[in-house]
Amino acid sequence: MQKLFSEFSPSSISDWKNKFLNDIKESTFESYIWQNENGFDIEPFYNSESLSHSYLPAFTHSNWDVCVNSSSSDSKTLNSELLNQLARGANSISINCSNINLIQALDGILLNYIQSTFYIDNQSASSLFNYLSDHYNLNELNISILPILFNNENDLKNWANNKSLFNGFDGIKTIGVNLYLSHNQNCLAYYEIALIFSSLVEQLEFLSKKDKISNSKIVIKTGVNSDYFIQIAKLRAIRRLWNNLKIVYNCNNDIHLIVETTLTNKSISDSYNNLIRSTIESMAAIAGGCNELIVSEFDSLNPTDKILSERLAVNQQLILKDESYFDKIADVSCGSFYIESITDAIASKALETFKRFENEGGYFKCIEKSIFFNEINIQAKHQQDKINNQEEFSVGVNRFKNELENLEFSPNQIESLSNLCINNPGLNFELNNYLKS
Repeated sequence: MQKLFSEFSPSSISDWKNKFLNDIKESTFESYIWQNENGFDIEPFYNSESLSHSYLPAFTHSNWDVCVNSSSSDSKTLNSELLNQLARGANSISINCSNINLIQALDGILLNYIQSTFYIDNQSASSLFNYLSDHYNLNELNISILPILFNNENDLKNWANNKSLFNGFDGIKTIGVNLYLSHNQNCLAYYEIALIFSSLVEQLEFLSKKDKISNSKIVIKTGVNSDYFIQIAKLRAIRRLWNNLKIVYNCNNDIHLIVETTLTNKSISDSYNNLIRSTIESMAAIAGGCNELIVSEFDSLNPTDKILSERLAVNQQLILKDESYFDKIADVSCGSFYIESITDAIASKALETFKRFENEGGYFKCIEKSIFFNEINIQAKHQQDKINNQEEFSVGVNRFKNELENLEFSPNQIESLSNLCINNPGLNFELNNYLKS
């Protein structure tokens, strides 16, 4: 092995550039540098000189939990769907507790053996606490609890009161943010990170003034799209920035990252293409260090076979574990010249944007001033224009579309899709076109 290394002398980045220029002849090196939509340059190649220092792994776990959720508002139906998914290989559930009968919804589900996430409001907080206290030893549970609403200081105060019910149990994680909706509004990767930390700082500032921050992990729920390397870098950058932030708050809490595949790029008419997209997104989420992964059903925009789509959403993850061995290596991107470089670039741009939010008064003030709303709309429109103008291709959406397929929606389906567009303004133009026609 030593002889092998001695036979090949190392090449500097200058050597690579000279070889590059010699091969392309009439072009310049600069003409092959392009600016990513997140606002930083991407070089034609990277080597060890591209890195400012050596890097430690961004995370050390290799496995993740296969998480499922259900949008059903009927408690018995919700229970049936979750039990079926758990029987097929899922080991984590996510539930919105609003208007849900927890006794019915969780019947037969053993929370002490799985990871679970509950979204609560003022009405459901005590119901959840009473249910868990009656059925379990709270010290034995591994649960994330997040607020349904977190848009102003009143929401923060309500959340502080609600989370106090669960204080003292390190396995119950009550500090965290859910920015999946912002992701589905099609905001850029660096901007998404800045939103996450702006929201998180509001909680940490408030809690640090009241009492000591608990030792439980910090929960971050976000999304992932098909921009593979950028999304890996985005998730790694979250952990890198958190390592800096926890020094400020003198805490050692780790990040618990829940990632869900996006809805923004999914096709209605050629829904099986969505299986490819969500698999790429899943791979990015895993390589980026997710602790839980939710794969959206391939026909979620136009459901045709719920049993099949639910099963495939779980099986995609099981294949990545059992056949592709994605659960065998932690932070496979660590040391990659390219991915480490763009991780640094995204983290730097996110930190700069986060500071701008703080100068505006913080997360709630930015919401009040419509800063997030206006800036995300601009980002989403830019992405939409690229799709509309064929500058970016999406199979089944704006390229190789099945023009012969005639979709018919019932009034209930149209209402459901309209609500989906309202709640997720960044959804692809194909969906909006169907609703307009």
